[in-house]
Amino acid sequence: MSLATSGVTAGIVLFNLTTGITAVASAMLTLFVLVMVLFAAAPLFSSTWVGQQDVTSTAGSRAEPSDD
Repeated sequence: MSLATSGVTAGIVLFNLTTGITAVASAMLTLFVLVMVLFAAAPLFSSTWVGQQDVTSTAGSRAEPSDD
């Protein structure tokens, strides 16, 4: 009985904290990269995203009125 219990305990204890943190960090990095690729590719596939960059770039290039 104690041999079977120690086998189950050894299976649970074999979890390494560093491996777990690495797995979670890798998953989050993959998710982040996929979201960035989605935002970068959205104007190519969606008609509602087309021209959004033009609006933001022209708004920043307008001349400010001077205080002269």
